[in-house]
Amino acid sequence: MRRGLLRTGQVFAMLATAGLLGAHVVQWDRVRVDAVTLALLGLLLVIPLAELIRKVKIGDFEAEIGREEVAKAQAKAAVELPPTEADGTTISEQRIQQLLRDDPRLALAKVRIDLEEALKRLYASAHPDPDPRRVSLSRMVDGLVRREVLSGSVASALRDVIGLANRAVHGEYVESQAAEELAKLGLRLVSELQQTYVQRVLKPLESVVIQSAEVDGYSAARYRVTTIVPLVDKPTRNTYIFDQLAMNSFLENYKEYAEFIVAVERL
Repeated sequence: MRRGLLRTGQVFAMLATAGLLGAHVVQWDRVRVDAVTLALLGLLLVIPLAELIRKVKIGDFEAEIGREEVAKAQAKAAVELPPTEADGTTISEQRIQQLLRDDPRLALAKVRIDLEEALKRLYASAHPDPDPRRVSLSRMVDGLVRREVLSGSVASALRDVIGLANRAVHGEYVESQAAEELAKLGLRLVSELQQTYVQRVLKPLESVVIQSAEVDGYSAARYRVTTIVPLVDKPTRNTYIFDQLAMNSFLENYKEYAEFIVAVERL
């Protein structure tokens, strides 16, 4: 359909130009060929072809996201990021894959949101005082690099992906293949940020060597566990009494529960 539109526009332009040329040659008084006429003719040609214009370049500015830009971002993180796994995709990844088929620009917007959330969480763990809501994403990345939480290559890839996703969200054309590769790289970066966050929060604040008898005491003890169920009309606080075996069973599928632990007390 695009080729047909282009052909039609070319034929129309040729006929219009030929008509103006003929009128100019025979000096037909009713037709006046001047700069305004030629400008309007050019505008008339461009209007039906506007949707076919995918790339505009003025100096260093480009109004298209191509695979070359995405490839540069991929190269920066290729050494440190693990390869994409074919299996085990999360619900968020499945959602983005569906959006890529329906609306690549919306898929990149979702990747941008996921990156922002993961960055804010990691930044808050490394900077407990400042409010992440008042810090730009670029400053978060810089701050995490300074504290050696992120490597320079991952940080550079993050800046590129966030910048390219912002451009796509604000209307720049992005090739479908480039959008897919950019989304995949964004998901790998989200996973990297999440893993880095987990490693930080699960790192013990203190490690003390204890005796075997103390270990046996903790293993044989019972514990009062208090949880909160927030996602109901009437939020509730639950209290359990667990031994170590029951505690292990409870924590096995903890992320699937609609409640969270608020206190653990040894009885």
